[in-house]
Amino acid sequence: MKWFQNKNIKSLCLVGLCLVLLLPLLLTGCDMTAEQPVYDTRLNFLSSSGVSIYRIVHPEENCPNAVMEAAEELQAVMQEVLGVEVAMTGDRGAANAPDQFQPYEILVGETARTATQEILPELDGEEFIVRVMGHKIVIVGASNRATYAGVRYFIENVIRAGTVEDERPVVKIATDYAYEGKYVSPKEEAVAGNTTLPVAPYRPMVLYTVAQPEKMCDRVTLATLQGLSTLYGSEQVFVLSEGNEEGQLSALVAQGATVMDHNDAEQPWTLGRLLNYYSDHLSGYILCADDVTSESAEIAINLAHYLGAVVVTSQNEEVAQAAGLSCVLDVTDKDDAWLRTTPYFAKMSKVLAVEPHMEEDVALVDYVVMAGCYYHDYRGGDEYMHIQSFKFLNEGAYLLRLPDDDVHHIITFESIGVVELTLHKAYWKNISVMMSADAKKVEKLLIEDSLTMSSETET
Repeated sequence: MKWFQNKNIKSLCLVGLCLVLLLPLLLTGCDMTAEQPVYDTRLNFLSSSGVSIYRIVHPEENCPNAVMEAAEELQAVMQEVLGVEVAMTGDRGAANAPDQFQPYEILVGETARTATQEILPELDGEEFIVRVMGHKIVIVGASNRATYAGVRYFIENVIRAGTVEDERPVVKIATDYAYEGKYVSPKEEAVAGNTTLPVAPYRPMVLYTVAQPEKMCDRVTLATLQGLSTLYGSEQVFVLSEGNEEGQLSALVAQGATVMDHNDAEQPWTLGRLLNYYSDHLSGYILCADDVTSESAEIAINLAHYLGAVVVTSQNEEVAQAAGLSCVLDVTDKDDAWLRTTPYFAKMSKVLAVEPHMEEDVALVDYVVMAGCYYHDYRGGDEYMHIQSFKFLNEGAYLLRLPDDDVHHIITFESIGVVELTLHKAYWKNISVMMSADAKKVEKLLIEDSLTMSSETET
């Protein structure tokens, strides 16, 4: 076999072997085009480990706070809407070479992934792009706030636009999906009538109507239960009181909702019966101070979304206990400063906050619980500190307020990029249900009426 040690002969043998392997391709006209792989684009499709096959990827090195917050919000909404765990990780920089072998990913911001890098040159100014590229979903903007705007667009138009199959939410995205948009300043957003206000994952299909209780403590408990009901499914609670409820109910029925004013025993729905009905969904109750206008009550309302618990006081605690619920947290001696030290405060919505007028009513409590946003009635007289209390919100966020004698105009919070919406009394009740039923219409009315009120006040 010495002849094979000759380098020239060895090279000829290798060339011949290559020709043999390539012969089938040559005989078929050298058609080397491979079929494109077909990807499963169900965002809640499970892997063998029981989590979504998609994971969220953000820049590992020097990730801007706005981009990280956008990624965290996307993760929270996906888990809430899809009902599955969604992993999140940094891009770890050097993942470009084997990029095609990475798992299904949603790329947020200027990641090191090849798909993101290919899109970046297309962006300018405040533009953002949401695009499917093979097994990647790329969301990236020319600025950090543009990236955040892109994530919000993806949440509202893809994640929350899913369907229900076999009583399970299913969210799909087309393999050729592509959208190009841009960040719009808060003032432009308000004038255009577009908002990014949170909505529930389920449209109301069955409404359990219940009369507004006389006691304020019962009203708080009912409002927190109403907000939670919008997160649990299409069977939701509608509170009847003086106002525009008849018109709201008619609008919901026109969209396909069925009104149920009695329970299985043909008895009118009451707070106690509703707590019994939803007890399997609730983790328990949060106990606050008897004064429902206190900071203790505010804190309990702020935590209801994250603990999956209704809010009660010692005056109606027995009603919750009779439904089989137990206390999960006692905040009777807690204040707002304590809330800000908890991990729950960091999880709260950065695009929405609510400032109530606690002496008026429990207005907007149901929406606060549904949205998981900050609820705080500033009681001081220092305008600077008033603004600072909401400084944690993102630029472009909205502050919902109720009108009172101390009206703050939209410009009040402009220094921190927050747009104030002062709500008419017609929107004080059932806003969680109305928003989940027809979000765009309600958002538009909120904006238009708020701007009208602001103009009238200035005049």
